[in-house]
Amino acid sequence: MSVTLDMRVVQLLHSRVCHDLVGPVGAVNNGLELAAEGEGGLDSEAMDLVRTSAAQVAERIQYFRVAFGYAAGAIKTMRQVRDLLTPSVIGPKSTLVWPEEELTGDWPYGDQILKLLLLMSHLGGECLPRGGEVEVFVEPEGSELRLTITASGTGARVEPTVLAALLGEATIDELTPRSAQGYFLMKLAEYCGGTISVDYPQDEMVAIRATVTGFE
Repeated sequence: MSVTLDMRVVQLLHSRVCHDLVGPVGAVNNGLELAAEGEGGLDSEAMDLVRTSAAQVAERIQYFRVAFGYAAGAIKTMRQVRDLLTPSVIGPKSTLVWPEEELTGDWPYGDQILKLLLLMSHLGGECLPRGGEVEVFVEPEGSELRLTITASGTGARVEPTVLAALLGEATIDELTPRSAQGYFLMKLAEYCGGTISVDYPQDEMVAIRATVTGFE
């Protein structure tokens, strides 16, 4: 299935990537400035700031490369997807819960559906402003594959603008750098032969679901 993206969406996704990298890059610069003020030596405080921030930059770049870039073959297993969802990506106050039996062996449903799972999991983290638990469910049934991400925690919800983009209810002109990721996720699900839905199974929990029928 062929799916196209408007140039504005591409530009908004670039803006989102840059926004998420500015913070840790700025922290690296701050650490170097502290070093300069100390006559060129990195004390323990400056070194910790530089080391931590540089690691966050590297982790976020690796995530964005796979999530939004053309990185064929970069992920082939659920374990590789989980490894990309570090605390700097999913949120430092959130934890991931994965079906451990699915973490070993090759993924039989194609790279693009793995990317769909990656983006859904990341969105689950963004639904938790105060942190919480992001749990992943993969349920094959006949010719269908159901992917479910539940995000549980105080204030759990999908932001209204993101939800509108995710459900195809926002126009291109209404998208923002934040909501463009929801639109991209919706288009990726469409490309994979699937649909996206969102519901609230219980208080302080949001479920992001995809049902895929055309394995790529």
